[in-house]
Amino acid sequence: MWRFATGQAVGSSHEKLKTPSQDRLACAVISGEETLVAVVCDGAGSARWAHIGAEIVVSTVHTVAQLGVKAGRRDYPEILRESALLARQRLLEESASRKAPLRDFACTLLAAIVPPVGGAALQLGDGAIVLNDATESWRCVFWPQKGEYANATYFLTDDTAVSTLQLATLPNETLDIALFSDGLEPLALHFATRTAYQPFFKTAFASVHAASATGELSELSQSLSAFLQTPTVRSRTDDDTSLVLATRRQSTPQP
Repeated sequence: MWRFATGQAVGSSHEKLKTPSQDRLACAVISGEETLVAVVCDGAGSARWAHIGAEIVVSTVHTVAQLGVKAGRRDYPEILRESALLARQRLLEESASRKAPLRDFACTLLAAIVPPVGGAALQLGDGAIVLNDATESWRCVFWPQKGEYANATYFLTDDTAVSTLQLATLPNETLDIALFSDGLEPLALHFATRTAYQPFFKTAFASVHAASATGELSELSQSLSAFLQTPTVRSRTDDDTSLVLATRRQSTPQP
């Protein structure tokens, strides 16, 4: 049975500019608590309505993915691809409704469906999806996509979005999975080796592994959001941060 915690925090750069958080996330366990569906979007800092774009994309992808699973479909990569294309269409409609350029709604997209066996992940842009199976080692499904220039990436609003998005099937036994926006890359990734930073995930998952409840761990979600606002995190990043931590390991109470 899956159990998960989610956390978000507004970056100090956004606080200084008095702009809202542009990150959005959603996570749910469906089909008798056996299938996890998680989505994280990060709105582009330069986009006027990025927070609205991220909200539209998260809501659309999360809803479509859940409907696909509930309908009994097992073509998980195709479900995610369809959900991303529909989300892009929703952005086009919002752009037309507001008479604003599509780029004003720019956002990245991370999504995963993890049923009892296998599953799929999708990524467009930066941030990362990190998982762990029986090997006890965390690894990135994809390395963050970076653009041609520093601090640049790819967005669902790009003309090349359909060809740029990445899809992958997941191992048969994914026990832990994390999704996070690019604000956490300095803490969660080791760029020299292009790998997940093992100590970060061992520490982050400790409380989730110790929990005995199933579904969302509300108190841990609150603690996770509080952690993302600590000096430890804010000294490493001034961006918005979003993090989903989910496990289906047997509970291992801390001593």
